[in-house]
Amino acid sequence: MIGGGSPPRRGAARGSRQAGAFRGINPPNSSMDASTIRSRITGSLDGLLIGDALGCPVEMKTPAEIRARYGTLRTLEDTPRPWWRPAGLHSDDSQQAIALCDALLEAPDAPAPVFARLLVEIYEAYDKGPGQHGGHRGTGKNFRVTVDRLIAAQGSDPFAGAQATAGNGVAMLAAPIAWRFPTEPARRRAALLSVARVKTTDPRAAGAGAALVEAVAYGLAYGTLRGIDPARWIDATAKAEQEAAEQWGADGPTTHAFSRALTAMLARWPCERAEMLDAIAAVAGATSDRPVGPSAGYALASVVTALYLAMDAPTLERALIDAVNLGDDADTVGAMVGAVRGAADGADAVPKRWREGLWAKGAFNDRVEALVEGAAARWSGGGGGWKPKESLASSEGRWSRMAERARGALGK
Repeated sequence: MIGGGSPPRRGAARGSRQAGAFRGINPPNSSMDASTIRSRITGSLDGLLIGDALGCPVEMKTPAEIRARYGTLRTLEDTPRPWWRPAGLHSDDSQQAIALCDALLEAPDAPAPVFARLLVEIYEAYDKGPGQHGGHRGTGKNFRVTVDRLIAAQGSDPFAGAQATAGNGVAMLAAPIAWRFPTEPARRRAALLSVARVKTTDPRAAGAGAALVEAVAYGLAYGTLRGIDPARWIDATAKAEQEAAEQWGADGPTTHAFSRALTAMLARWPCERAEMLDAIAAVAGATSDRPVGPSAGYALASVVTALYLAMDAPTLERALIDAVNLGDDADTVGAMVGAVRGAADGADAVPKRWREGLWAKGAFNDRVEALVEGAAARWSGGGGGWKPKESLASSEGRWSRMAERARGALGK
């Protein structure tokens, strides 16, 4: 159970149940002030956007291909043909995360219908551009199917597009749940299961999302990831898996596969990087219908890898560089690593060169302020009804049009 208690001791032993381990922001006598909350939410948001944009050019590339072109990728670069996009422009990973953030601010206890509506609105915001699905940039097949089915449902069923997939598509967008409910584990789990059902019916995806949300919540609370109690983290993940299986009628032998993969990673950590990545891939491969690497789109691979990298790297910058240079689903791994480690390290840890290179730099500050106001008040009683200064569909459509004009001007 997360909530209340004292901050963890740094360097606590793995598996210990020390007092206060793995809990949320301390109510009601927390010494955390609004500036600290603002910094950590901003760090998580910027980390997500940067990790996404940094990884876009090397998505589906191998580490060898990345080395041949970039050496070590450390800068925001254009996404190459045939799906050219300018450096610093985020993809559907961040688009979906901000859509969830807006849904949670508008309807905190019933985010799924709003989230589904926003996905359709982004689609309708723009209808051109290679590698796009309406206004969504850099999409995968499963997500396109989800959006198409939501469009066909015409708002009647927010779950019309759910598919039996166990990818990382829930975890990649889930960080805003921790931003919105930093002290309320039950509401985090309820929101996660509601929104996950828009996209999936597989408990593995729900478990992956829950594990990431709890890591972000811990980082927001304590400004570190090093004191997480593995037993509590695994328990929170397993609860989400079980509730997903029961609510969705999907209980089976893989219901707790993600929490088992998380357990295996935490039992091995710390260890050499190559050893850990090989072990993550091996555990994931045991329940996959195809060979997977550590940064593949399968939740048991890329989400576990992202959590490991976020905890293991010495800095946010190093974590993001390590993440995207693995290639494969690089933008999603980058987004997840950035969201988790950014929550712990805060805004000051985000390299200025990366933040300045974002197309969305500062564009979502109104969301941060709404979240800070709510976190300072501990969201007692709920709230909701909030609307952004500019709708997400408007900003995303505008950026897509600008990117397409740049593409045409450059002959890309």
